[in-house]
Amino acid sequence: MAGYEGALDTEYTWRDFWNGLSPTWRRVLCGSDILTPPSADPILRRRRLTTDFEWVWYFDPIRALPAVTEALLWDINGMDLGPLTGRSWRLLQLAGPANVDVAQLSGTPVRRLILSNVDVEDLSGLQGIVGLEALTLAHGDFGVLPPLDHLAELVLYADVDIDIAAAQNPGLRVTVLDEPYFPPFGPDDV
Repeated sequence: MAGYEGALDTEYTWRDFWNGLSPTWRRVLCGSDILTPPSADPILRRRRLTTDFEWVWYFDPIRALPAVTEALLWDINGMDLGPLTGRSWRLLQLAGPANVDVAQLSGTPVRRLILSNVDVEDLSGLQGIVGLEALTLAHGDFGVLPPLDHLAELVLYADVDIDIAAAQNPGLRVTVLDEPYFPPFGPDDV
């Protein structure tokens, strides 16, 4: 996907980009895996993205969608999170089942992060995420949550095993919900 870093200016580059997508990514972006490229403008202006419980195998197409600031993504073990860096996220969800290395997001501004049904070997990688204010954890064994300077909200859904003692601070609001987690929006809301 090199060469698509946020700017698809011509009809040729849009067509080239579209033809390079997997059928799953085409469904994510326009609801169908059609080969004929749809109009680029609505897709490029979109602020929200969801892979809607589908594993997309790679995140590179996100680089060509600079307006996206909220994404619900389903991960496969060991996926490269590099395409998610270099932009600010209002909301970023990584869901699995998968192993996720959150340290790959170091230096990336993420206001709200959701980790659902993933294994994170070392949550200390969260300390490298810039401006993390809200963290939601669901369905996983997360180990020890380290101190996070700006964390103001921690939401724990069903089936979460985590030690939050080190992360406790006077401004941290912790909500424990004994119910399954469901994503905050779906394909009809993008």
